[in-house]
Amino acid sequence: MFSYSIKESVIEVVGAQGFDCDSQGWVTPRRLPDWTRNQFADAGMERYVRFPSGVRLRFTSRAQAISLEVRVSKLVITGISEQLRPAAFDLLVNGVERKSVIAENGNILRLTATAPAVFAETLEVGETDFLVFDDLGGDEKEIEIWLPTTAIVEVRNVTSDQEIVSSKKDTRKTWLHYGSSISQCSEAIRPMDAWPIRASQLLNLDLRNFGLAGECQLDGFVARSMADLQADFISLKLGINVVNADSMRERAFIPAVHNFLDILRDKHEVTPILVISSITCPFHEECPGPTMIDGNRLFGQERSPELAAGALTLSKTRTLLEEIVKNRDDVNLHYMNGLELFSSVDHEHLPDNLHPDSTGYRMMGERFARLQGQLFT
Repeated sequence: MFSYSIKESVIEVVGAQGFDCDSQGWVTPRRLPDWTRNQFADAGMERYVRFPSGVRLRFTSRAQAISLEVRVSKLVITGISEQLRPAAFDLLVNGVERKSVIAENGNILRLTATAPAVFAETLEVGETDFLVFDDLGGDEKEIEIWLPTTAIVEVRNVTSDQEIVSSKKDTRKTWLHYGSSISQCSEAIRPMDAWPIRASQLLNLDLRNFGLAGECQLDGFVARSMADLQADFISLKLGINVVNADSMRERAFIPAVHNFLDILRDKHEVTPILVISSITCPFHEECPGPTMIDGNRLFGQERSPELAAGALTLSKTRTLLEEIVKNRDDVNLHYMNGLELFSSVDHEHLPDNLHPDSTGYRMMGERFARLQGQLFT
């Protein structure tokens, strides 16, 4: 048997820009580089940068069986999302889906709201998992193992019955995507259901996913991290988190979007960039944030007229984003209304009135590929 760490080995960890490592050999992929840590504004960014949405292990082998020793921390939100979602690992062989294996054990990462957009975090410690992908055949093949979108993932060992070697360079076009929880897709039952991943498979793209739950706040360190990467296409799905957290009003939002775009344009002068506004969220379409929590209910709260001036609603952010794109006079900058991906007619797949379910996410990925495919040619 052959055993490998995922750090500094022949295994490529696509979508990770850093790692946390402990003395016992556990390695946690991070989706932002280490230098960004000191600029985080809250614990949410540190938490969700370790959710490996879009991260996958990539290598070549003749192995008929591959196993992973993993420790997952599954997310539970008190009152809102009490049911543990499966932590599924999807294996692709030569780009084709072959197996999905679920980590049955693991920790429980519990969030409890203490104020709007503020959560206390506790960890309930569980057991590790040994995941086995077998019956893979003895021919040489390119393996990808996509990590869950639903949990923090630590990997100690990758074991195979044949030697693992580095894969050839991926020659597909690279897509960088930035967004909120609706791009991280923690509600997706398996990685292949997450809409950016689904769209990347349909469009044959090499995805880097910067979907960060609650943390799509136009942070400069995220823009710089993205700008430092090679990219053939960039998309930014903006609006819901600045409304959720009530973190900006119109006065701050407009220049923040421009600043994010300026940072990207400094290093990607002609790369196509698509700005996507929010999908539907009934309680914030015309009502500003923050998102309120009462038991298992999410809702917005009306303000008096004197306090509502300049406050952002989703309807307002869509108008502002479209205007920003138009005013920049950039032939390689495009706008997409998020309601084209998921609107009120899809409400049966919006169980908490905010996040789509797994079916809804797959629909979004398929619609995105159909509507935006021409930008990738």
